[in-house]
Amino acid sequence: MKRLDSKSFVKNLLEPFCAKDDATIVLDFFSGSATTAHSVMKLNLEDNGTRKFIMVQLSEETDNTEFPTICEIGKERIRRAGEKIKADNPDKDEKRKADDNCLSSVASKPKAMCNSTADGRTLDIGFKVFKLDNSNIKERDSNFDNLEQNLLDAVDNIKPDRTSEDLLYEILLKYGLDLTLPIEEKLIEGKKVFVIGYGALIVCLDDEITTDAVEQITKLKDEYQSSITRVVFKDGSFKDAVVKTNALQVLKQFGIDEVVSVEGDKMDIDKLKNIIDKTVEFVKEGNR
Repeated sequence: MKRLDSKSFVKNLLEPFCAKDDATIVLDFFSGSATTAHSVMKLNLEDNGTRKFIMVQLSEETDNTEFPTICEIGKERIRRAGEKIKADNPDKDEKRKADDNCLSSVASKPKAMCNSTADGRTLDIGFKVFKLDNSNIKERDSNFDNLEQNLLDAVDNIKPDRTSEDLLYEILLKYGLDLTLPIEEKLIEGKKVFVIGYGALIVCLDDEITTDAVEQITKLKDEYQSSITRVVFKDGSFKDAVVKTNALQVLKQFGIDEVVSVEGDKMDIDKLKNIIDKTVEFVKEGNR
């Protein structure tokens, strides 16, 4: 009897039970060195599948200075597995490169969107890493002894040590947007802008946004030829109240009527959820 290595063994276990489309998500709550992730990637390569994986692992320490936790070992294994797959299959392109080639037709012809490895010519070897943490938003303090600080927190209740990426992903998590959707980062007038779902949703959470920056953001709608575009700002992002008022009018002139301001935990929940629901529907339509 031939002895199977761990990834081949897990791959053989997965194959009979996991459909090869992207509706299949393989979840491993005890990821360890990410053998399951490696197996899913190998199986996708063999049958042009588009299965996804979620690996969960406690940050247990090791004696290895290069990889101080088991999580670091797993992440490195996934990276190396992807690089080996890419090196062994030079005739196939990475999914990111393939997606870049079809961006221009996404909005006008949604069905032209690339669909991972489904066509047999592209490789999806990317992955994202998330670490469990508390909210990016400061908790409300009802203690009147701290009134001065509470008033200051009401002006800006995002924790000072958090980045715009942290807040972005909290927004996506809270309102059910798929974290595997493509997220591009652009620098516009010195401000970080996230383009999600090929222009269907645009998020800017930086401060001191000017009217010039807003005008440049509106041009993304034409750049991606997106028939539907929604924009999310942080309520305190604008340079002043005049800029905020003008920004809404500029966006409206370019056909962007759905705009949401996010101010800490005072988010316009119904409006933002409606925007994200429509964004998910639009992007899913493109994947059919």
